[in-house]
Amino acid sequence: MNEGIAPFFAPFTILIGGALVAIGLLSLLDLHFFKTPLRGKISLAAGLAFILATQMMFATSTVGGRYFEGQKTLLTDCEYKVERDFPLERRDNPKLISEKITACMTDHGYEWNTDHGHCKEGPLATNAFCYLPTGPMDRRVVAFQMGFE
Repeated sequence: MNEGIAPFFAPFTILIGGALVAIGLLSLLDLHFFKTPLRGKISLAAGLAFILATQMMFATSTVGGRYFEGQKTLLTDCEYKVERDFPLERRDNPKLISEKITACMTDHGYEWNTDHGHCKEGPLATNAFCYLPTGPMDRRVVAFQMGFE
């Protein structure tokens, strides 16, 4: 999620989720706010889902971790370093620049991957959609975030 959206929705999802969890737990203690105990259990499950959704918003935003935003920043850093170290190669040998950027990203724990649609449109070494982290958790989170782009 966008870092501007997650902090906006977080108070609402926490309040709603907390209220539903409280009502659900009270329902388990025979203090029913709903007509049937089943609705109390559904309230508990829905409240836990809201709280989990809030956690996922922060886990996939730049507030909670770098993930895709960090990947874009790292790619920009790699591009800058390669352009700085090989200033004449952009004109004389552009393929070397692409190889060096890809190697820099590989050194930082990313692999070249052309599965995303934006990468298929422009498979360039400077396209952040053409990389995925090699770590399993980071890979899942980044792939999830890229699905919304």
